[in-house]
Amino acid sequence: MSDNHYGGEDVAARVLSTLNAARVDRLAALDQFHVGGAAASRKLAERAGIHDGLALLDLGSGLGGPARLLAGEFGADVTGIDLTPGFCRIARALSVHAGCAETTRFCAANALALPFADESFDAIWTEHVAMNIGNRDALYRELLRVTRPGGVLALYDIVAGPKVASLVYPVPWAGEASQSHLIDADSLRHVVNKAGWVDRSFHDESAAARSWLESARPPKGIDGPTLRDVMGPDFPQMIANLRENFEADRLQAVQAVFEK
Repeated sequence: MSDNHYGGEDVAARVLSTLNAARVDRLAALDQFHVGGAAASRKLAERAGIHDGLALLDLGSGLGGPARLLAGEFGADVTGIDLTPGFCRIARALSVHAGCAETTRFCAANALALPFADESFDAIWTEHVAMNIGNRDALYRELLRVTRPGGVLALYDIVAGPKVASLVYPVPWAGEASQSHLIDADSLRHVVNKAGWVDRSFHDESAAARSWLESARPPKGIDGPTLRDVMGPDFPQMIANLRENFEADRLQAVQAVFEK
């Protein structure tokens, strides 16, 4: 797994310099970095039973949008990790702007060697992250290690569709094929179960993803940074390719909840 595809410290400095504390209501244009936006996160949180007081680890927390949603709307206490230090800097600043710095925290860490003791969390949360991780066996075993008995793993993943061999790049998580580690839905379920997790629910979200991508348009009139500022000038092409790949059945999407 590498953060070379994502922005560095220069991106963090540029984004932070343009933040406007008076326009917190517009942060969603920047920090909901996944298909379906906040609505998809709420759906997964409800399926996973996220509630007040849960100690939750947000794996691949990005700019912190889901973490702030889980803290603000569902009452969780959220620790976010991301491989990209610049993303963590932005996430911390956005949490200050949004008034939830006490219930969210972010640090740079490797998902395959988490800096937490055994059984530290009640829930693990991950959205659109595992496509960057080649060693899925090690990933889900490590997540199991830091989860308390009875805790849950809630994931929202993009997975390989039947025609993935013709996938068009760049996409948001990869500029070319060597950066992408897609597996299909059945393989995902198998590798999570093999690591010791037990199924609670598994939902195909491909139709919802296609519908959202078809209607999604670049934000207009936004006074402040957007994802294009983070991902660079190729971001519109990444989204166009993502839409085409879903429509051509090269990609699919799933939401799933597993229990320890």
